[in-house]
Amino acid sequence: MGDGWFFRYIKSKNANSMRYKRELADKICGHGMKYVTEAKGEQGDVVIGRDCTCRCDGTSFSVTDGNGALIYKAPMATIKLFELMSLDGAVINGDDEITGGQREITAHYSYYR
Repeated sequence: MGDGWFFRYIKSKNANSMRYKRELADKICGHGMKYVTEAKGEQGDVVIGRDCTCRCDGTSFSVTDGNGALIYKAPMATIKLFELMSLDGAVINGDDEITGGQREITAHYSYYR
């Protein structure tokens, strides 16, 4: 039902659909990232990358740090993306191919006026 020209102008609201994931991934990749953190239990949030960029192709979502090192890569089918309520960042959760397990990171956007 969503193949017509009309549905291209309406945003998807189903967080599990591939269309929603692609739209939000494109929005996240459009921002520069000041830093990326990961929750480490008792240590709290640990910065795992600075001046990061993300890339989204049709099959995977990846985040690289300022030096070009790959710090996160997950397939689009298993990823969950959510923006923070402040719209200053996004939470990225999925099966990370680098560590081989489930991983949740938070990307904090650079703020430009």
